[in-house]
This record gives sequence, C-alpha cells and structure tokens, in this order.
Amino acid sequence: MRKLMVLPMAGLLALGVVGPVAAGPNVSNTSGSGSSIYGEWSSEGTFGYMSVGFDSAYGAFADIYQESGTWVECEPGDESPAKEKGSVAFDTGPGDGTYGFVGTRTWGYGYDIDVEISRRLETGTASGTIELYTETVDECNDIYGGDAVGEVAALEIDVVGVGSVASFRGSNFYKLPSEFNAHSSYRGKERQATGSIVAGPIDTTLDAAYMSQVTWSEHSN
Repeated sequence: MRKLMVLPMAGLLALGVVGPVAAGPNVSNTSGSGSSIYGEWSSEGTFGYMSVGFDSAYGAFADIYQESGTWVECEPGDESPAKEKGSVAFDTGPGDGTYGFVGTRTWGYGYDIDVEISRRLETGTASGTIELYTETVDECNDIYGGDAVGEVAALEIDVVGVGSVASFRGSNFYKLPSEFNAHSSYRGKERQATGSIVAGPIDTTLDAAYMSQVTWSEHSN
C-alpha cells in the first residue's frame, strides 16, 4: 500500500478568503472556512487518488486521478521518449534498462458537488457530477495521450471516520514599522477514514483516507 499523501492545509487556506470587510482606510478583515475529503486506492497495476471539498469563498470542488497499466522495459532500438515530455534520453543498445509506462490514465474535475461532513467527522459524503477524461499512454513509443475521451459521470463518495479526531492550529505575523501590519490565524481538525468512491469507470474501496475541517481569519492595515 502506498503511503497516504496528506495534502497541506495551506491549500485550503489559500483558497478560502471571503471578500474584505472595510473597517477603515487601508484596513482589511477577512475570514473563511473549508472542509475536505481525501483518499487513495491501489491494486496491482492501478493507483489513484481523489480530493473533494467545499470552500466558503469559491464553493465546491473535486479532483480525481487514476492510472492503470504497467512499467515495462523498452525494447532496444525504441525511439527515445521526447525530451520535452520530461523524459531522459537513453542508449538504445542491448540491455539499456530503460522503462516506460504503458496503460491508461484517467483524470477529472468537478464543481457541481455536494459535500457533507458531520461535526465530529464521524461520516463524510460527496455527490454530484464530474467530467472525466481517459487517454492511452505508451512511453516506450513516445505516446503520451492526446487521445483523451471525455465523459460526464456521477460521483459518489462515502467515508466513515476511524481513530481519534486530531486538532491543529497556527498563526502568522508580518509587520513593517509605520508601513504595514498583518496577522492571520487558522484552526481545524482532521480524522482518518475508510470508504469508497464511484465515478464512471472508477469503482473502488479507498485504502487510506481522511476528512478535515478548517476555519481562518486575516487582518491587515
């Protein structure tokens, strides 16, 4: 099982900014809140992850990725993958030991999502529609997709909290004497979870997941 990728809370904090409330010349007070569900899954030849959530300023969002296939040793004499694709040129002689991914990659984004997380993170759900794209990849033969086929699919995510609820908080301060003064703070909680996801061709149990909720405020003058 791959290690759970914990998304930094800074990602939510950067999004969740409510429009400034004027308290006087050059004074700004902002605040916001957000909640999210993140999960990963894997099996032989398949790995995927998803992130859904709600931001008080920008609304709901969903991000899904899955790749299914295998890494194979490229045959001697195969054309080197294009450098602009991020690959490294290799010797095409026997036993060059260069590997490339062969399979499919599916990804998608959605904004028409209903996200519900209980107050103590006992349960979490997300439902709505998401636009998915699937493309064929063969890195040994310089095929990096470009043939993506799109579909609009129903999204259903259900998770149940496990273990204890963890709390976090933090603050930042920045000041230029007689010029600028700003401070911000955030606090929230998160909990590990188990559950499942269904989205078009993706229908699987999550190997690892977590739910989180956060609030924040900022002041500057």
